Amino acid sequence: MKALADWDRKELAEKIYDLIAKATIELRHKTSGKDMAVLAKSFAADLQIENSFRRLYLWDVEQAFRNGVRLDIEKQFLNIPTFYKWLRKQKLLIDADIYKVETLKQPKEQAPLYRDLPKLLTTKNKKK
Repeated sequence: MKALADWDRKELAEKIYDLIAKATIELRHKTSGKDMAVLAKSFAADLQIENSFRRLYLWDVEQAFRNGVRLDIEKQFLNIPTFYKWLRKQKLLIDADIYKVETLKQPKEQAPLYRDLPKLLTTKNKKK
């Protein structure tokens, strides 16, 4: 899977537009195509800029929207703060599964949202 930061911005915005359009229909909102396009471009940019989101996958965003539409009991608005709220909830689930595996040493099979963390530091150039 490809991290959100690695997507082409235009291609990512198109995928996000599709998610927003689907959420609009599922929530029975009346949002214009122009408004959805603006939301999609803005949210796609945020997904690639925000440190807490840029290593997530499109699948994570899809799950966040799916769960947000179905499980969020508060009045739902289709706006950037709502998308952030939905994605933060999904990220908490992912982080919990990473914690279970990395810290508590539970099997990966018991943590369906676990993914290997990228190695940020390497020892390639370390002097001996």
